Amino acid sequence: MESTPLPETYKALVKVKPGETPKTETFPLPKPGDNQILVKVAFAPIHPADIYSMTGQHGNKDTPFVGMEGSGTVVALGENLKIPFTIGQKVHLTGPGTYGQYILVETNNAYPVQGGLSFEQAAPHFSNQGTVMQMATLAQKGGHKAAIHTAGSSALGRMLIRYFKEKGIKTINIVRRGEYIQELKEEGADYVLNSTAPDFEAQFKEIAEKEQATISFDAIGGDFTNIVVTAQPAGSICYIYGFLGGRTLNSLSIMELFKGKTVTAFNMGPYLKELIKAGKIREFFNKGHKRLETTFKSNIQKVFKLDEIAEALAYYEKNSSKGKILLQPN
Repeated sequence: MESTPLPETYKALVKVKPGETPKTETFPLPKPGDNQILVKVAFAPIHPADIYSMTGQHGNKDTPFVGMEGSGTVVALGENLKIPFTIGQKVHLTGPGTYGQYILVETNNAYPVQGGLSFEQAAPHFSNQGTVMQMATLAQKGGHKAAIHTAGSSALGRMLIRYFKEKGIKTINIVRRGEYIQELKEEGADYVLNSTAPDFEAQFKEIAEKEQATISFDAIGGDFTNIVVTAQPAGSICYIYGFLGGRTLNSLSIMELFKGKTVTAFNMGPYLKELIKAGKIREFFNKGHKRLETTFKSNIQKVFKLDEIAEALAYYEKNSSKGKILLQPN
């Protein structure tokens, strides 16, 4: 059933070839089938993975749609819903397809918004939060007392500082601008190091050894990974989850591997599949949703309309460390 008349068509951003400007296309508005709901999208955050997806470098290759998470209002219901929803209900939702005015999802891809959370704060609800929670799980299971993070000033980095502090794990956070040092200390960071400082590498190694920072999460990659691994004590592990500085590890010293150090990829996919198989996926995300106004709160710095995607991406490239940038499809 439907509460109000809905349009026959809607606009959504679609994938393009590398180098092309992302564009919107018009599609017939779908009707929900078994276990499906139709959601009018309010806001959707821009993540690095979304940018890669827009150019076909990442994500589900079987769909033209992009946008991995967002918030919105349920506007139509299908039959045989496995999880109950009502028309007019505010929800968090996962894509692909949140960079569109409407999205059709199965009920397991939507979550009721708890409390009085705004649509803006409800939109970035699982990517950064889920990543930080998995990182903390890896640190706790491995018995690590201190962790290194190379994207300290990012939205994810600020969440990591707050969440790891709750878990009693010290953090060594790397930034590229001195203005972030005091900001992150106010968030609860134990150490904040500026990678452009002349004595950075020596200071980094000294602190990593002192605190026994045997686990690291590297969003930079390239030559910087070797700096991280070299600073860590023997027997450490480095998880790479991004490649802002390059996709190859040409400078990685093999001698560090002889010290029992491990470099591997951080991947949410297998972890989420384990949670789904165990029937714990909703419990996992609901745990994060309860902290969206506190530990996992996002700083929303700017909102762009769907047809302003080119401006949004240009702004994101220069300002992503200052907070989340949202698209507003409607």
